[in-house]
Amino acid sequence: MGINEELYVAKKMNFVPATRIKGAKVLTINDEELGKIEEVMIDSERGRIAYVVLACDCFIGMSCKLFAIPWEALKASRGDYILRVEKGAFKTAEDLGDNVWSLTHNDLTSIYEKYNVPPYWKV
Repeated sequence: MGINEELYVAKKMNFVPATRIKGAKVLTINDEELGKIEEVMIDSERGRIAYVVLACDCFIGMSCKLFAIPWEALKASRGDYILRVEKGAFKTAEDLGDNVWSLTHNDLTSIYEKYNVPPYWKV
């Protein structure tokens, strides 16, 4: 008698499809929204996520500010991603614009240093 219900316990996922990462919110440590992940950039030579493209300040009819964020600088949390920065850091920061789509390891070195993440291609 009664309804048989199964208890669903979420497991920690070791693998996440890129489609679930794209479009995810990026939040500050104070739970303020910085923007959304526009794209996941793969290092095809090394088979690693090199960085994600963060789109900030997107308004209808205007282009977004685009930033490269090292994957290792983000922490997954409830379907969103946490970046350990203050929101004000992106208000005055100069975005990469269309250059964000064609970065090299040399370009990424200073970005990784900014987020205190060792470049994976130098380890």
